[in-house]
Amino acid sequence: MRLSDISLRNLRRRRSHTLFLVLSLVVAVATVVTVISITSALNDNVKSKLREYGANMVVSPRSMEVALTYGGITLGDISVPVEELTEEDAIKIATIRRKDALRGISPKLVGAVEAEGQRFVLVGVRFRDELRLKPWWRMAGEEPATSRDLLLGSQVSRQLRKEPGDTLDIGGKTFRVAGVLEEQLSQEDEVVFADLREAGLLLGKPGKVSLIEVSSWCAACPIDIVVEQISAKLPHARVMAIQQLVQAELGQVELVTRFSWVLSGVVLFIGSLIVLITMMASVTERTHEIGVFRAIGFRQSHIIRIIMLEGVIIGLLGGGIGVAVGGMAAWLLSGPVAGLEIPALVRPEVALLGMVLAVVMGTLPTIYPALRAAQLDPTAALRAL
Repeated sequence: MRLSDISLRNLRRRRSHTLFLVLSLVVAVATVVTVISITSALNDNVKSKLREYGANMVVSPRSMEVALTYGGITLGDISVPVEELTEEDAIKIATIRRKDALRGISPKLVGAVEAEGQRFVLVGVRFRDELRLKPWWRMAGEEPATSRDLLLGSQVSRQLRKEPGDTLDIGGKTFRVAGVLEEQLSQEDEVVFADLREAGLLLGKPGKVSLIEVSSWCAACPIDIVVEQISAKLPHARVMAIQQLVQAELGQVELVTRFSWVLSGVVLFIGSLIVLITMMASVTERTHEIGVFRAIGFRQSHIIRIIMLEGVIIGLLGGGIGVAVGGMAAWLLSGPVAGLEIPALVRPEVALLGMVLAVVMGTLPTIYPALRAAQLDPTAALRAL
């Protein structure tokens, strides 16, 4: 009989003991795989934003924060714009000294409109400037060419059942759906894009803009200098570099990642401790069995290998199930918990790490119990029979 057969029979004979050890490893490995998968997806998401929006800036109206209190209870803050932005402000941005660093300037007017009995967010843009700023956009149909052309987000298109070439009535005016954006997995899927001037008339704000998006030619361009010069041109506006905001978000994700690694380490330690204690108890229960093995000629190395093989088998079982459970948990929790629009998937290297950790957790804690079992005196063990 092979030593592996003895290990398998021991595990089958002590099913409750084996199930407890496997569950301990499943919990530990699943936790590690889930945490690593979600934090990796968060990092990738933020870094993609940094690559995509790294050189962009947003100009918005300055506002005053007014705290509402009633009876000594704070009800919240209200943001009151100090002064609205206009299309002329976008022209002023183009006159800064470092205008050579600017790739595009796109003013936007945002408001709510009703179309066919449903309310949607309308964003007025200058399509030529907007398309220059967002070369990653892909659409069905054609690019808007006239003031009565619309560009629909994918979700709006489905809700209204509109395709390129259809017409849509908004505020008593008839518009043509020139194109439909492909799925962006962002708020742009829920937006109707219209010509800036037409949007101003529909929203009752002709010449006004809600914000101005400014794009630089490269992420390495002197963004701080550009922000300073735009701020000087528009003292009534607030200029924010998206790169700085994304980098701050990335710093927060890194803090969460460090905490997740610490949490994973604690879970792994507890799992290993459970395996050690359980295996020690198992060796004590099997004193007579080990004594018989020694009496019929089993060497100390054979005893050590039998017990450690049990740890390896438990580790493989716990690792395989743990990786599967962790992958499912990461896929289910990445949206509700982490706010990811695309579910986190388990990478091959993470799955391999989970299996290795499970085998190590199942094997290392068995070394001491195995050595202790190998050193049992067969005469003393048989005398107790």
